[in-house]
Amino acid sequence: MRSLITLLVILAGLVVLAGCSLWGQEGAGTAVTPTSPPAATPTVTPGPLLTPDAAVATPVTQTKTTLTVWLPPEIWAASESGQATLNAHLNAYRADHPELDIRVETKAATGQGGILSYLLTGRTIAPTILPDLVALPADQLFSATTDSLIFTLDDSIPATYLEDLYPAGLKLASVGGKLMGYPFVLTQAPQLAYDATLVTTTVPLTWTQFIAMPNQHLVFPAAGTPGATLLLQMYLDNGGQLVNEAGQVELQIEPLAAALQELSDGRANSFILPQSSTMQTLEDSWQVFQAGQSSFVQTSATQFLRQRQAGQPFRAAAIPGREGPLAPLVNGWAWAISSQDAAKRQLATNLLIFLIDNENLGEWSYRSNFLPARQGAFFYWPTDDTYVPFISEHLLLADAHPFPASNQIMVTLADAVFDVVTLSKSPRLAAEEAIASLNP
Repeated sequence: MRSLITLLVILAGLVVLAGCSLWGQEGAGTAVTPTSPPAATPTVTPGPLLTPDAAVATPVTQTKTTLTVWLPPEIWAASESGQATLNAHLNAYRADHPELDIRVETKAATGQGGILSYLLTGRTIAPTILPDLVALPADQLFSATTDSLIFTLDDSIPATYLEDLYPAGLKLASVGGKLMGYPFVLTQAPQLAYDATLVTTTVPLTWTQFIAMPNQHLVFPAAGTPGATLLLQMYLDNGGQLVNEAGQVELQIEPLAAALQELSDGRANSFILPQSSTMQTLEDSWQVFQAGQSSFVQTSATQFLRQRQAGQPFRAAAIPGREGPLAPLVNGWAWAISSQDAAKRQLATNLLIFLIDNENLGEWSYRSNFLPARQGAFFYWPTDDTYVPFISEHLLLADAHPFPASNQIMVTLADAVFDVVTLSKSPRLAAEEAIASLNP
């Protein structure tokens, strides 16, 4: 399985190299084509909007096997139509498997009352109430694997379900070369949004040309995590490495200084709005953009999907880099098998495979405003959605985000961005101080 995952990632990388020059903004390029595209887009009639407990439609009998699914509210109730669609899928599976009683419960994703906490304490205190299938943030798979809370999916998932995964999704779900979860959505993919009434020309793919666009402005959260992620993308784009020869996490000063210089150049010519330094979140900068004070805004695919509305002139574009678009750094959610019962693990895997089928995943992800981790799922989004060709290509460039927001590297990068955008420090000085603070 280790070699299969490695081979899949390499092959996906070759596809990226072959096609990355064909796109750059919404309305340009073509969508990724899975091996066997469907002839038509089926529709699912959503069931009634129910709570997880009410969604259990059949009574438990002695002949039924109970499968328990734990979902965080972010997934279960991402939107009303998404929740109704997931209910419809679960009810369809129940109808086809009358021998099963499928129970869905919502649990927090993090904290003492989170799924991992319950799994860790419950296995000794109340193992009979623990779930068989869970949805976890992908960055929790390592901890769940270390604590033996979940089981590998090696040899359990059909090869076709792995072949059309976006490379970043496969990386997010792999721990030590083993597939410890199946990624079903990708989140927080960085991108630009722009006002098509103000930007009437093609958005450049290189940063130098981008910040030279006349009478245009960019706003972004230079005082928060999104700004740190932008700098990290630029650092990697300038050839920066994340580990040294000893295998320790370490940043290098030259590519960091070069990345900060790019931001400084955009600030010096007034392309980057000065008030960017007062903003910490994507919501902050979106308000400025929506008010018409900026023609471009740093956003994420997650935010863009939730904010776009019919009739609005907002379009998506890749963030320009040194020689082409920056590779997006993404997070995601993954299904994982947590049952301690070997027989129920197989039953839970069967349900997982049903939920990640391209048709089911595509319909649910569209209605929930999530990006599916499978390329083929986009065939079940509306065929006239101009965002699909852009984002399906954009995700081929994506990589797994290497750090959580609380990591000291992200905190330090955010400080460096703030110092440069406020013009309080030169790019070189900000880079030197950042490296010094990370390597005292």
